[in-house]
Amino acid sequence: MKLKNDIPLLLLLLIGVFGLFCANLLIGDVKMSVDEVMTILSGGSVTNDSWSYIVESRLYRTITAIFAGGALGVAGLILQVYFRNPLAGPGVLGVTSGASLGVAVVILGGLSMGTFMGNLGIVAAGIIGATMVLILLLFLTKFIHNALTVLVIGLMFGYFTSGIINILYLAANTTDTRAYVLWGMGSFEGLTSFDLIFFISVVLLLCCLSLLLIKPLNGLVVGNDYAASLGINLKRTRTLIVLVTGVLAAIVTVFCGPISFIGIAVPQVMRLVIKSKNHLVILPLVFIGGSFLALIADVSVRLSSNLLPLNTVTALIGAPIICWIIVKMNRKNAQF
Repeated sequence: MKLKNDIPLLLLLLIGVFGLFCANLLIGDVKMSVDEVMTILSGGSVTNDSWSYIVESRLYRTITAIFAGGALGVAGLILQVYFRNPLAGPGVLGVTSGASLGVAVVILGGLSMGTFMGNLGIVAAGIIGATMVLILLLFLTKFIHNALTVLVIGLMFGYFTSGIINILYLAANTTDTRAYVLWGMGSFEGLTSFDLIFFISVVLLLCCLSLLLIKPLNGLVVGNDYAASLGINLKRTRTLIVLVTGVLAAIVTVFCGPISFIGIAVPQVMRLVIKSKNHLVILPLVFIGGSFLALIADVSVRLSSNLLPLNTVTALIGAPIICWIIVKMNRKNAQF
């Protein structure tokens, strides 16, 4: 696996994630010392009782960012390998748009009432929307072999779902419309303890399932024919890809909003710096890389006193990376 060649990168990423984790607990409108934060985390008491709630909120937000960024990185990597296109990702291919449409149907339709069933309905609708788009894309790839055409179709899905959402706006009341707009800006904040446990459990389960894709991904990098020659069941692989990437993209979109660029930028950057070509090494490092970028974005939001929406920050970070990838592709005139 040549993991030892990537150990320095792994350690660097882990140190970076840990540093940003600590920074996220300390940065905010309310200033607290390291000792006070540590006292609260260890179950001790401080002079201001409200600080316990603030630290808990920051902790939940930080953990959410770690798992959301990692999930988007893994989903983006799998989609880029399967579609053999470095610009493939949950957002570009319309998977995120499908999840957004599902959420819009529930929120703008007035079906979300803050109850357990209401929240469960949002989660289910987001997963269904994302999975349906991905299934349709995988079906079309049987007839369309041009990677650029697939991306264009994915973008058209995005425009189509946006049109439907705009129609839903007309029928929605002001409260529901405002709730959807705020959700669409993206945020790692607002998860309850139950939401967080559910979110982490689903992400970990899907990431564990993605380990079953390691051999297929190693074969698909070369091509479908080569993968088939290795005895890989392409139909079963396609089904697993739909399940893993669709649910990962949907669960993050439902709880955090449509987070852009992380799913595209992180896998490409990590592929450039990771020496191993084995996805048993690449997948975990991409997860950590996604967590690292998500934490950077969240720290930036905090430093702006939450004035900057999360999607604005991820766009400022991710868009230049993607532009650089496109320039690099054109210079080399290479195919993924």
